[in-house]
Amino acid sequence: MSAFLNHTPTVQITLENPFSGTCYPPDGSVVATIDSGYEGFLAIPMNLLEKLGLDELQQTSRTLVLANGEILTTNGAYATLRLPHLPAKLDGFVETYQGLDEIILGVEALSHFNATVDYCSRNVTLHACP
Repeated sequence: MSAFLNHTPTVQITLENPFSGTCYPPDGSVVATIDSGYEGFLAIPMNLLEKLGLDELQQTSRTLVLANGEILTTNGAYATLRLPHLPAKLDGFVETYQGLDEIILGVEALSHFNATVDYCSRNVTLHACP
């Protein structure tokens, strides 16, 4: 289910470590904030990276430049993203950085969907690209 949290568009997701099969959350789904200004795939809090066991995989570092000009270094690994209401399963780079306290779905993941964000009805719809 996709909806708004206050004035922020969100989507329900699940994450999986493709090597161990560890899922988060173990049952159900979790809310991810849709951020069309974030060019990456998915950003998650550090504790989630650890719960999935992604911190045990080969880590890759990236540099992000935030809208305010701040430069951050991220660490991450590849994981599988699922949207429970769609048959979609995407693999992509999942990263974290110090102080991140929410799950952020970025443009790299969104590029696989026809996404409609309707602020009037406060509804988000995602359909897999043909």
